[in-house]
Amino acid sequence: MAIGLQAMHHGTMRFRRSRQGRTKDVLVAALYERNSRARERIDRWWAAGGAHRDEVWRGAWSLLSAAHFRFGNHERPERVVPVLEFLLEADPTSPYRPRVRLTACLPQTAADPPYGEYTGHPWAPRLVEAALEFPDPVLRQRLADLLSVTDQPALLDALETAFRPRAHLGPMTYTGAAPPGHETRCNLWLEGEPNSFLKIVCANPNLPRPPAQPGDINLSLLALLKDRPDLLPAFDQGALALRLLEYLTTWLPEQVHDRCRRALRDLSAREGVTAMCDQAMRGDAEAIAAARDAGYRPASPAWTPIFLLLTRQFAAYREADPNGRVLQLTCSIDGSRIGEDVIIDRILAILDTDLPDDVAAAVRKSLRDLDPFKFEDIRRWGMRRAILTRAIELEPEAVAAVVDAGYLPEDDDQKLLPLLFLTEQFERYDREDPNGTRLRAILAEEPYPYEHKHFRTVAKRARRPDPWPPKQPSPSGDRTSTRHATTWPSSFGGHF
Repeated sequence: MAIGLQAMHHGTMRFRRSRQGRTKDVLVAALYERNSRARERIDRWWAAGGAHRDEVWRGAWSLLSAAHFRFGNHERPERVVPVLEFLLEADPTSPYRPRVRLTACLPQTAADPPYGEYTGHPWAPRLVEAALEFPDPVLRQRLADLLSVTDQPALLDALETAFRPRAHLGPMTYTGAAPPGHETRCNLWLEGEPNSFLKIVCANPNLPRPPAQPGDINLSLLALLKDRPDLLPAFDQGALALRLLEYLTTWLPEQVHDRCRRALRDLSAREGVTAMCDQAMRGDAEAIAAARDAGYRPASPAWTPIFLLLTRQFAAYREADPNGRVLQLTCSIDGSRIGEDVIIDRILAILDTDLPDDVAAAVRKSLRDLDPFKFEDIRRWGMRRAILTRAIELEPEAVAAVVDAGYLPEDDDQKLLPLLFLTEQFERYDREDPNGTRLRAILAEEPYPYEHKHFRTVAKRARRPDPWPPKQPSPSGDRTSTRHATTWPSSFGGHF
């Protein structure tokens, strides 16, 4: 019985393969040889629907595969064109626009999405590529026209898939994309005008769509381009806020920048507001402007004083920090997202601006009241370390804070003498190192944290000898000190 069923199964498979082979042969005759009788049979099978239509559909894609459709230099356009022209013929039974054979049969979903993320049917991206790059201009335009109006899900997915990398902000700019004199990190324009792909997606009335995943942040640019702010709340709001700020750092059409700024001032979710407040405290000028205009406040009240200070909202800052404890309040926050060195850099930067006298005095008071290192308060230690780092770089406010507060490196004698010299605390320095030999030895052994120019500046200002050790001359006449081309080790462990 089992043998009989197996034989029946093999017979059925042979019959199907035979029938599919027959369909392909008829397609070849109809499309490549222009055989009218073969074409009548193909049209009749297509009109019959069901399994007959499916065989024609699969046969057509088999021919496209055999012609290496969208497979680099192997592609045979003369074999591709007749098949695509057949698939672009009208079919009133198609449930999608435009009503052609292609939209009638193209599957909506992929059965097995790679890496767990559905990026469209595997055939659909080839159609997008062909609409942009196929060598036959007439067929290329027909495909572009189709994609500009279609509502077929797989084709919309393919357009979104092609959009993502073009909207992604990588580290490089695209030559010739922005107008002359500008640079952009988005590959959607040509000298400031929409390129052929952007024309398609902007023309399609069925894009943009709500994102399937909130983290699909690259599609947010499509919503901005087509002025669909109603779709922005569907994205992850923290990631959206950061991406909007990024878009403002590269060339985009002015109306898109305006939409970015409006969206930054219209954040409602806590995650978006928190991201904006963080970026404002880090010094992003667009974030500062948006936070002030929208009246944003950090989620934790302990962040409020430093946020108001760094966004220059001084009236509100005075109320939030009447005792000048801005850094101490910041130290009390658990799980901070902003490092102590960033906070100190921003504090020193704002002290270098035109602050109201009372605000400047309050900030300087807080800067000088970071207690000695305690294991239970590591954030204060981090801030003190950041101040010491800026002091040895001769940052004036940091030097003044170190001298006034008596900040010193903890448990590291090697760092004490360089700090004393660079902050010009010469009375104690001279007691510790009367003839300068210890400092010179330290710099000879560990020059890495310091720069010679800073010691040279202080020495000149204080009319003292430059403590930086002189460069050691390289030994002359030593043949072993010079590597020759024949002695470099190779990657195989031998020599060239």
